[in-house]
Amino acid sequence: MKISHKARIAAALMFGAMVLIAASIAWANAQVSAAVQQRRQSGEIASALNDLRMVSFEYLLNRRERARLQERAVWGRLERLLAQPPDADATTIETLAMLRENLEASHHLFVEVDPTQATADTDDNSQRRFETQLSNRLLILQQRGLVGAAQMIEDAGQRIDDTQRRVVFVTASGLVLMALITAAAVWIFRRDVLNPIAQLEQATREIAAGNWSVELNIATADEIGEMARRFDAMTCALRDSFHRIEHSNRELVALNNELESFSYSVSHDLRSPLRSMDGFSLALLEDYGDKLDDEARDSLQRIRGASQRMGRLIDEILGLARVTRAELRLQDVDLSAMAREIAADLTRTQPSRHVRWEIEDGIQVHADRELMRIALQNLLDNAWKFTGKTAEGVIRVGQRHESEGRVCFVSDNGAGFDMAYADRLFGAFQRLHHESDFPGTGVGLAIVQRVLRRHGWPLWAQAALGSGASFFFRIQEQSDERREQGHPVG
Repeated sequence: MKISHKARIAAALMFGAMVLIAASIAWANAQVSAAVQQRRQSGEIASALNDLRMVSFEYLLNRRERARLQERAVWGRLERLLAQPPDADATTIETLAMLRENLEASHHLFVEVDPTQATADTDDNSQRRFETQLSNRLLILQQRGLVGAAQMIEDAGQRIDDTQRRVVFVTASGLVLMALITAAAVWIFRRDVLNPIAQLEQATREIAAGNWSVELNIATADEIGEMARRFDAMTCALRDSFHRIEHSNRELVALNNELESFSYSVSHDLRSPLRSMDGFSLALLEDYGDKLDDEARDSLQRIRGASQRMGRLIDEILGLARVTRAELRLQDVDLSAMAREIAADLTRTQPSRHVRWEIEDGIQVHADRELMRIALQNLLDNAWKFTGKTAEGVIRVGQRHESEGRVCFVSDNGAGFDMAYADRLFGAFQRLHHESDFPGTGVGLAIVQRVLRRHGWPLWAQAALGSGASFFFRIQEQSDERREQGHPVG
């Protein structure tokens, strides 16, 4: 059953209990109102019967016509009170019927007591005895009426008490029912909602900790059960995916190890014949150079230059591989001081050149010192190289703050390049200038890009042919360790 259906059932039961309590209160109010009305009517009847009794006493004592008139008025009032059908029980109805009979009988007796109805030849003693009997009968009937009225008042009070007890019982029963419904709803909510949510929370913590084997196994048919089944399906799919990724990573590690071994083997195997080519070419030039013509000597020089260039390419390939494989050791690095050291070394290599260095102070990053030195060395080497044909070279190292983060840059006013070929800029052995103009292997910027990519920092360039070039990289704090170590398959 869905949680929404359970909630509707609980709400309906709670509403039904409230309606029951409200109906019982309304019924009790009606019963109490009827009982109060009955007691009020009984009091009026008792008052009228008492008045009738007083009038009868006065008439029997004084035999005045006024008393007879008062008796007729009281009798008429009692007829009206007894004629009103009250909302009463069977006992009260019987009492009212008895009162009506007594009232009619007492009224007839009162009429019979009239002395004008006595005959003239009647004995005085017999007349007095007859009147005494009538008077006693009349008073007895009126006394019974007063007793009946008092009984009606007592019945009305008892009815009020009984109604109040029923109200208390029904209200208490309704409250108990509401408490049971609430307790059942809380128990069901705890069983079907809170406990599965707690299991889901624990499962997410286990998964965050790297335990991909956790399963919820919640078999309920509600929304949380459906979510749990989807969660289990998701973790199962992720578990299979990570198993495949781990298998692929193991294969990649093995392949990288094989490639590393192959690269070192190839580099060492290639270096020996390259050294032989260079050495034998040099020996030929030194021993037989005077016997060779200019074309032969030029060919030997070309062989030496090609072998030396191939040696440099091998060194660059090994350097690129080392940058990709090296483990990051993050620390605070002062790029400003590092740039000044590199600038001093470059200046010492060509002291005759006039280059103005503009290096901003306080460029601090959290990075791998050795890798950042390699990247900065390549950027400044390029700037130094491409300002070689500029009369007054300017090389700048600085930073600026943008909304996306801090951006560091290395710029120069050298040869620059055409931005139409910028997509080839960071590829290995990709060159935008001929080697005769600016020598190099075309691997330096590829190494820079890989170093910055290891740190999670994007690299881009802006340039114009003949107007210099600028290389930018955005510092994204606290992203490096997550990229290298935080991923479950990294």
